Amino acid sequence: MNQKEPSSGDSALAQGSQAAKELAAALAIAGFVFPSLQGGYPVMERGRVELGGISASEVFRLAAWIRERAEMQRGRAR
Repeated sequence: MNQKEPSSGDSALAQGSQAAKELAAALAIAGFVFPSLQGGYPVMERGRVELGGISASEVFRLAAWIRERAEMQRGRAR
């Protein structure tokens, strides 16, 4: 029997897991914790991240945080 090379799906799974870790670390610096954030099963051999459940109040807070920083960036670009 031929041994299979690791599929790109395996690589995509690792990529999704690493991306989730990076995002979790960045969110933690900003004061946000998504308890269910994790790498997801690849789709079409592309890594995925599952953000999981988060309360609506945290999503509103995150959206405001992103909006504030985006507006600051736009102000600097002018």
